[in-house]
Amino acid sequence: MKKEGAPIGIKIERLITCSAVLLYVIFLDIAYVTLISPVYSYYTLTNFHPALYVMVISTLLAVLPACFAQIRVNRPSQAVFWILYMFVYIPIMVIPDFVRENPLDMFVIFKLCVLLSLGILYGMSRVRLLSVYQTRIHPWLVGLGLFLLADALLFILIKTYGFHLRLVGFDDVYAVRSEYRSATDGLSGYALSWWSKIVGPGVMVFGLVKRKYVVFGAGFLLQIFAYTISGQKSIALTALFLIGIMLAMCKRGKYFGMNFALLAFLMVFGCLSVDWLTDGIRFTELISRRLLMLPAALTSHFFDFFTVNPKTYLGYGPLKDLFPYPYDLPKPAFLIGRAYFGNGEISANANFWADSYSAFGYVGVVLFTVILAVLLWLYDSITANKSFVFFTCLIAMPVWGLIDSSLITSLLTHGLLIVTVLAYFLPIYDQKTGARNE
Repeated sequence: MKKEGAPIGIKIERLITCSAVLLYVIFLDIAYVTLISPVYSYYTLTNFHPALYVMVISTLLAVLPACFAQIRVNRPSQAVFWILYMFVYIPIMVIPDFVRENPLDMFVIFKLCVLLSLGILYGMSRVRLLSVYQTRIHPWLVGLGLFLLADALLFILIKTYGFHLRLVGFDDVYAVRSEYRSATDGLSGYALSWWSKIVGPGVMVFGLVKRKYVVFGAGFLLQIFAYTISGQKSIALTALFLIGIMLAMCKRGKYFGMNFALLAFLMVFGCLSVDWLTDGIRFTELISRRLLMLPAALTSHFFDFFTVNPKTYLGYGPLKDLFPYPYDLPKPAFLIGRAYFGNGEISANANFWADSYSAFGYVGVVLFTVILAVLLWLYDSITANKSFVFFTCLIAMPVWGLIDSSLITSLLTHGLLIVTVLAYFLPIYDQKTGARNE
């Protein structure tokens, strides 16, 4: 009887997942048209009223991966696929339709290139893993090393910014950000990013996985400390994101794709509903606009600018000795800030696929996706016999950086490389068998 019922169960899970993705797209569009564009049209979040058939095509492209992708995850990279699918891929498919006068121009090719790239990430997440030799370092030595590293970061932060846990409202963060920018040098900027992407989230994840809620609370306070320094709202929302990942991991990833799609839909719908009831835009502006809509709209600007202007070829960074940099501003985000917002000091960051296009065009989009896919494959291999839930959640915050920054920035500044190295040494294992990284 179970065998006869299994296909029906699979169909129901797939139907729920696709329905959740479709509703996510619909309410993301509604939120953009009714709340965000009327207020932020001056900020290039315009509405050119795309034709219905254009929106249908884009919606089909958005939902397509959900029709085929594996709902159950048993590797961290497979969870990363769903995060990037819901938070980067889908907004790219639908939001630019509103900001482009002709949504069916060459940007469609870019969309198809991103679809191909998402397929590469998915395919690589199913490749046979490497057999990685695990070092036999005593756990207390690893713990001591982590403690000393965290202390070093804390020393840098306190020395640069001082120590305080002042409560800063979301409406008052701009003064804090101004102080943060004026006080930040290269090292302190890295220290804060690693603290907020690795140290604080790592402590919270450990507390959640081990059900030690005092530890989770300590990690939350570490994040609040980072938030009071920089005023970055994403840091304050870390706990909600990690709790969402944990909820999606219910039954050890068996229904992760379905759960994550449902949570993403409920996030957009919930923000929209509260704003409708309160006659405001606070929640949609804070979450849906900043996390989903703005990076997607900026992706359209990146495409337009670097289609008619020279690519950067990373001449502003690691390849500056090989390729001359043709611009007077240091990074692509500042070029977009000047071109579309009239201010070269605005860092208009889009997602890693947009930045990849600015570097090498379509080739860059695919190339940087392959690099990311290989790194995630190595991460899967390193963590294959360790705590699946812990290491999936641990990489979630560095991956979040891909939503509004380049791959190189995520590797270095947001700690994607550091997390991969830490995963090799951290002796955190499952006490149960279950969904394994196979």
